[in-house]
Amino acid sequence: MWRSERRYFFNADGKPVNLRTLMDIYEGERGNEFVIEWSGNTKGKMEIALEGDTLRRSRDYFGDKAHEAKVEMLSNDIFRTTTNYNNVTYVETIELLSEDQYRLRQTFGTNPDGSFALVGQYMEFRRYDIQEVLRAQK
Repeated sequence: MWRSERRYFFNADGKPVNLRTLMDIYEGERGNEFVIEWSGNTKGKMEIALEGDTLRRSRDYFGDKAHEAKVEMLSNDIFRTTTNYNNVTYVETIELLSEDQYRLRQTFGTNPDGSFALVGQYMEFRRYDIQEVLRAQK
């Protein structure tokens, strides 16, 4: 169970949008498959499977179309995904901190002409007890 504190910039001149998302991540049917369910400003469910350097997702973050992302390990604790949907290329870097008790994520999206589309910054906290879950939902 995770709590994600997110900040998005949807265009270069826009004000940041801050969101809190609660996520549950659990193993799927196969050994390389996981299910992510989230709630907050939006709700959703996504199945993901890692096959070699390809991450297959049952949907994208802005819709319900399946897609793939290329995964690149930068170190034992840092990896990057690159994907393209809705004509935007997204590069996301995820760093696992304190033996995966925390995650630091950053996403940068560019339009086909190279212009800015989106920046997302996230600090994620592993949730352990029901009281923390209830506090995070307020």
